[in-house]
Amino acid sequence: MDAAIHRSATQLQPDEINRLWQHGLHEERLFHDRLNYFSAIQVGLLGVFAVLYHKEPSPGVFTPLAATALTIALLWLRIQVRHWRYCVHVNDRIKAAVPDYASTVSAFAAPGRTDGLSISRPLATAIPLLFAATWLALFGWVLLRRHC
Repeated sequence: MDAAIHRSATQLQPDEINRLWQHGLHEERLFHDRLNYFSAIQVGLLGVFAVLYHKEPSPGVFTPLAATALTIALLWLRIQVRHWRYCVHVNDRIKAAVPDYASTVSAFAAPGRTDGLSISRPLATAIPLLFAATWLALFGWVLLRRHC
């Protein structure tokens, strides 16, 4: 393997640090773009649910819709958590290579805020889980309303 790959982040050349920084920005942007994309899909499916429920609140209609939406939410959760972990990895490399950035992040750190990406953890987990819970609750609502 190339010896440059094994160098620590503190030994990187300025152009390598710049590429690492740009890569970190790119990955963080992808994380948030994916969050927006999946949120838009989920909101669209909720809109379909509302329209269909207004027409005919039938479990036969909502079972495939809720199952699909729940599957998408769980897939989204898996993707976001994995990507968040990768963003943390890249962020750690950036902190090792750019002392000014590391000191800025450490100055912000406090209990519960260990890095510059601390807000991304709840975004990676809570939002997909909330949509999954919403789909379960809506499907349960349809079933309860049908039997009442």
